[in-house]
Amino acid sequence: MAFSVMKFLGFFFFVLLMACEKRGDTEQTPFVLAQDIPNQFLTFLNTQAYFAAGDYLLYVLPQVAESGNFSGSIIINQRQQEFSGDWSESSNIVWQDNDDFTLEVNFQQAAGLTLDVTCSSACSAYLVKNDYLFYRADSVEGNINVKLADNQISSRAYANAYYQAVDPNSTRTTLANWKSVNGFDDGFDQHVIFRDSKDLGYGRDMYAKFKEDGGVALFVNNFVVALGKGNPANYGPLNLYAAVDQNLDYLLGSNAIEFSPLEVSEQDDGDFILKFFTFSSPDENGEQVRITSADLDGRGIKHMPTMCQVCHGARLMPLNLDGSFNLMSLKSAKFNQLELNSFEFMSEGEFSQANLEPGIRAINQAVHASFGKIAQREVTELGYWDSTFARTIAQGRYGGEEFSSATFIGDDIPAGWQQTDFRPEGVETLYKEVIEPHCISCHSIRGFNAGNDEDLDEAIINGQVTLTGTAINFSNYEKFIGYSDLIIDYVYKRGAMPLSLRNYESFWAVPAGVPSLLASFLPGFDVLNEEGEVQQPGIAVAKPGRDRIGKSPVSLDGSGSYFASSFQWQIISAPVGSNVILENSNEAIASLKIVDDGAEDNASDGDYEIELTVGNSKSDNQKNSMTITLDSALEKHASQLNFVDDIRPILQTTLFNQRTCQSCHYQESNVEGIPVYYDNSNPQLYWDVRARVDFKDVDNSILIRKPTRLQHGGGQRIDLQTDAGKEIYSTLIGWMIHGAPCGHDESICGEQ
Repeated sequence: MAFSVMKFLGFFFFVLLMACEKRGDTEQTPFVLAQDIPNQFLTFLNTQAYFAAGDYLLYVLPQVAESGNFSGSIIINQRQQEFSGDWSESSNIVWQDNDDFTLEVNFQQAAGLTLDVTCSSACSAYLVKNDYLFYRADSVEGNINVKLADNQISSRAYANAYYQAVDPNSTRTTLANWKSVNGFDDGFDQHVIFRDSKDLGYGRDMYAKFKEDGGVALFVNNFVVALGKGNPANYGPLNLYAAVDQNLDYLLGSNAIEFSPLEVSEQDDGDFILKFFTFSSPDENGEQVRITSADLDGRGIKHMPTMCQVCHGARLMPLNLDGSFNLMSLKSAKFNQLELNSFEFMSEGEFSQANLEPGIRAINQAVHASFGKIAQREVTELGYWDSTFARTIAQGRYGGEEFSSATFIGDDIPAGWQQTDFRPEGVETLYKEVIEPHCISCHSIRGFNAGNDEDLDEAIINGQVTLTGTAINFSNYEKFIGYSDLIIDYVYKRGAMPLSLRNYESFWAVPAGVPSLLASFLPGFDVLNEEGEVQQPGIAVAKPGRDRIGKSPVSLDGSGSYFASSFQWQIISAPVGSNVILENSNEAIASLKIVDDGAEDNASDGDYEIELTVGNSKSDNQKNSMTITLDSALEKHASQLNFVDDIRPILQTTLFNQRTCQSCHYQESNVEGIPVYYDNSNPQLYWDVRARVDFKDVDNSILIRKPTRLQHGGGQRIDLQTDAGKEIYSTLIGWMIHGAPCGHDESICGEQ
């Protein structure tokens, strides 16, 4: 039976329906929402900005001492500066202590840059901060043309490197090519049509092919009846009718996922990985070409593979130094199961639930088998994932390992979430109403196995001894509730979870319902409005950072505050007789500075309580405070810290009264699934560490968050309640705030 969208809507909507936007390969400016509306859907929380906020110097120098000239422009935070200059034959060609041309540039927030320079002869550009080199670009035929995206893991360059890794021979550049490579010319094994009300709200026209070697290939044609850019109604039930009707006027484009071995010879170890492809809507010849970016949810352009992998359990890392795609990122993605209880079907006919359920079961069985195939990898491989819980979820939905149930079991509760004497009353309701519909599909396929075989990883949570390796998979109540502080932060304050827009909308449809139920289980929950009701994200949240030690001037970074459009720093208390000021006190980044009045160096040492107040159009006077301990006796100012001399020793030397980070984070440790090596055998040691720094929210960086929490495969390594822990934290956070410079060791940092 065919269902016409036009007949269903009537002529009244005809003109509106013509507004359906096609999906294409574009670098257009993302759709921008108001400051106080959550807008992190389908994005990775750490965007991997190239440079931290702050002041830098740009040097443009000749490569050979000779007279000449140059001109150019630099764009940072969408602000452009133009410059020009000349050199004499005696010009210094080394940036250190150079008195020739320099340009002061400012990053108001962490970002990338666009740099265009034309020189009369070979030249180089250097970006320097606090006498540390952060970036160098050499001219090609006298020209420097560089574009570093604000987001290292979502850009056209990132997408192109990914496609080169998963399709090195360019055999999948169109949907037709992809189908041929994967055997669809000979037909398909399953075909289902539904609307995914939980994810993107599309009408999904899905085809599946199962291969004898365990490989799986799926492609889905996505139908969207768009009523206007950003309109939530774009993702409603009409999309199902468009898909069933095969109305190509509403075919937004197609996505394909392939579970097959790597094809790059130097990386081909026989492992099967997920490969993601996005194709445009049909052109005038009906051809759908591969594209690098798309606006999937009306919230702006995002790039491949980030917009797919964020929901598929992947660890997204920046490109390798040679521009190739990170191997662990390639291997970390997994299939999501098709959650039949979140789909909408036609009420009768070929595409009713009863007729489509066998096909969905077959696809889910293939997904379950892929989990088992991934589990066959070497357990000591970087980022090894334990698929046990994901398989448990799949088996619970179909009656066991053999999938003996012909129909989807929507009310199964895993053992880790079943009611016991030691779990609070209502834990099964929590699972059925919150965890299963809003969390588990993505979280069950996340995490590394590191630490599950270590005694020190055991923690007492809810009165139970709990292994917190892979805790992020939420395989039991104890692992989940151990994240209660982060759940409050990510769900209720920053609005980053649930991650997909439709899921977010469903979660918050009735604040007194699901959000309040979840809040009732979270210790210390305090995100309430004036009426004492659960507050939806959008209210400004001040994040000044945690207590730390520093040498004047101390940089105060509040740029990680949520939804803030105004900032105000204030000294609440100070040592008697101290003489300090707050510079830039109404900016996101301020400075606590001793006034030079001839007093003794240590006259202003001591504890300062600093309060940050933020606001936006929905709220003002949102406050939070921290304590800065000024200590003039510290050997280094935070701006002088570098990776080689100050951070590497923390990772490699015993500073925790127990053991080093490197005790686990090195290859010979044989810790299952360790995600990164911190020993000197890692040729990308500095860059792998920097990839765990979030310049937009330094206090939420993995480098800080992991070792300070129990949910770390190596246990809590930095105890912030101790002087030693606070000292280590202060060193790490100070280094990151000042841009996380590498230092001057060429063997680690490269040529200066």
